[in-house]
Amino acid sequence: MTQQPHAPDVLVVPANTPARPRLRRRICRWLLRGLLLLLAFALLYLLAVWILGAIAVHRGYQPATTGIDIMISSNGIHTDFYLPRKTPEQDWTSFAPLQHMSGYLADSPLVLIGWGDRSFFLDTPNWEDLTVAKALKAVFLPTSSVMHVYYREGMPAPGERAVRLRLSTAEYRLFVAQIERGFRKNANGLPIMIPDRSYSESDVFYEGVGSYHLFYTCNNWASNALSAAGVTSPLWSPFDAAIFSHLPR
Repeated sequence: MTQQPHAPDVLVVPANTPARPRLRRRICRWLLRGLLLLLAFALLYLLAVWILGAIAVHRGYQPATTGIDIMISSNGIHTDFYLPRKTPEQDWTSFAPLQHMSGYLADSPLVLIGWGDRSFFLDTPNWEDLTVAKALKAVFLPTSSVMHVYYREGMPAPGERAVRLRLSTAEYRLFVAQIERGFRKNANGLPIMIPDRSYSESDVFYEGVGSYHLFYTCNNWASNALSAAGVTSPLWSPFDAAIFSHLPR
């Protein structure tokens, strides 16, 4: 009787195959690389903020001895401008009227104007309304913009982040023209109001021009407006610190 050849043993792979630890290690490596890339990007971004913020445009600028007084103001994150409500160069109540023009509001001597992220402005009236998701979206994703016009009765006291500046009439015209470019306009050349989204009876929102993102923020917009008037400004300033470091005191 011939003996059948011995069949080779069948290798049974256990359920806890070493492939799983290898997959986990690979995922960890991917996550680590992603974290390192994110860290490298953040460091490069901050380095660019520091270098480009230190480079001055219109170095040697001197404030006018006669002209129109404005104030550049920041809450530490967002930069706005206090401007006269009405001058021969611009009547803001005609260009950007309130939804509810009443009483003292119509005669407010000043107007506060700023450009910024639509969602942040409209959906975050108070700091306690700010969420991580809103902040990340505003920073990392290009989002639409709005112009905020807020009629005020007085300027804050000058300080580290509140600087008065006198522009000549010619400089103020250039400054106002640059601010107006931040407003999206209709076919008749008028700014487009966003109805029923104001914080109070003394402010109003209008559709803005351009997108808000990591490389173009409200502070970049403010810096560009100052630069258009010939005021010493940083080359690039996504944060407010570089703006105030170059302003004449």
